[in-house]
Amino acid sequence: MELALEHGIDIVTHIGGDKGRWYPATRTISLRADLPARARQCTLAHELGHAVLGHTAGPDLPQWVVEKQERAADRWAAETLISEDAYKSAEAELGPHPGAIAAELGVTVHTITVWRDIHNSKISA
Repeated sequence: MELALEHGIDIVTHIGGDKGRWYPATRTISLRADLPARARQCTLAHELGHAVLGHTAGPDLPQWVVEKQERAADRWAAETLISEDAYKSAEAELGPHPGAIAAELGVTVHTITVWRDIHNSKISA
């Protein structure tokens, strides 16, 4: 929430549909009202990623652009929410199970998977 304020972004909620949505024209993020805490935090970080990275929205965007923006927002969220030290500590304590690490770090399994993909590709490069 603090990052949203720093970037002049309003946060609102909606009922049903997508977990989250970035509206660049109004600098607004809408989050589905019924999201559990971890999903809400990760969705907010993902949508903030769209905002910070300058992503556009709309029905005219080619699908490949949408997919590229989604991957970039996922990566931004994972890197923002999970530090390398926190991840290493959780994995050392709990083993490699993504669900246990996600619960320990207060994020979703998807966010753990994205974080691992980023860091595995850094190691492989």
